[in-house]
Amino acid sequence: MNADLVRTGADGQRKAGISADALKVIAMVTMAIDHTGAALFPYAVTLRVIGRIAFPIYMWLLVMGFVHTSSRKKYMLRMAALAVVSEFPFDLALTGEWTFQWQNIYFTLLLSLLLMVVLEKAMDVGGRSRRIAMVGAAVIVSMLLAEWLNFDYSCTGPVLAAVFYLYYRTGRPDLFAGFFLFCFSRFFNPVLNGEQLTDPYIWLSCFLNALLECCGAMAIPFIRNYNGVRKWKRGKAFFYLFYPVHLLILYGIRTLFF
Repeated sequence: MNADLVRTGADGQRKAGISADALKVIAMVTMAIDHTGAALFPYAVTLRVIGRIAFPIYMWLLVMGFVHTSSRKKYMLRMAALAVVSEFPFDLALTGEWTFQWQNIYFTLLLSLLLMVVLEKAMDVGGRSRRIAMVGAAVIVSMLLAEWLNFDYSCTGPVLAAVFYLYYRTGRPDLFAGFFLFCFSRFFNPVLNGEQLTDPYIWLSCFLNALLECCGAMAIPFIRNYNGVRKWKRGKAFFYLFYPVHLLILYGIRTLFF
């Protein structure tokens, strides 16, 4: 699967699969479940496990949007605007106050778009070793930025963007293998933060977080069956604005009842 992701038969008719609209609904619902757990029921692990499905789907749709959009500049500006608009609701819902210690997922997605711009150029460079060096450097720099700027999913977010984009371009590595690379990139956190690497509890925390992210592999079958169809073109604003709106609702519930 790469450039022929929109599945068609010999007669030109679309085969069965999961549309972009259906993927968005799955991601939206599982994200709401995840944030409900994070904001209201922090010890309800089941909610967080279900919520792991959301990010891989959103990242896959971001990659598809990047390669098919008519204007990448507008796409990035839209992500930047949503990042600014969503920051206050994100902070309130998940921490109860406005803080710069943790930035919402739209910042991660915006950085991932910028990374893909660089990866696209790197993939078109002649010489295999040179391509690998440019791709590696771009991913490492984006990981550092995501970690130091406290973006949601920290250094692991750009890794998943790179995995999905390179899979789209080359068909390698397999989606499951690439996904687990994203999960265990969590071990870069203490290295990038300059933490005390001899502390076993740091590595235990990384391992447990990586295992939790592995639950997101449940999203891969949905992604594999993506058929490229998008019908709800007028519903774009709803899917974008759902993020800050549902966070404000969760903050309201948290304030009134918890």
